[in-house]
Amino acid sequence: MVPGRLIFALFLVMQAADGLITYGAVSIYGSIAEGNPLLQAWIELVDAGPALLGAKLLASGCGGILYAAGFTRVLAALTAFYFFGALVPWLTLLWS
Repeated sequence: MVPGRLIFALFLVMQAADGLITYGAVSIYGSIAEGNPLLQAWIELVDAGPALLGAKLLASGCGGILYAAGFTRVLAALTAFYFFGALVPWLTLLWS
């Protein structure tokens, strides 16, 4: 079993990577590159940097709550979801 601290660290890395890659994609393609309509609206209102930073800080805080409460399996599932559902598609799109 992977220790919870490592899972939480990987979750934070996924959040940071997703935020940076999304920032790059929004810089290239505009706010339409963001699939979340709420976050897309915030990007249009306050710019990509502050909107994405706020979203990733919120997600990281929620991950911290899950870690502190001992929901390691949920945190591991979310980490895998971010890797396969967010990072892999972004890297595939940007690599080509």
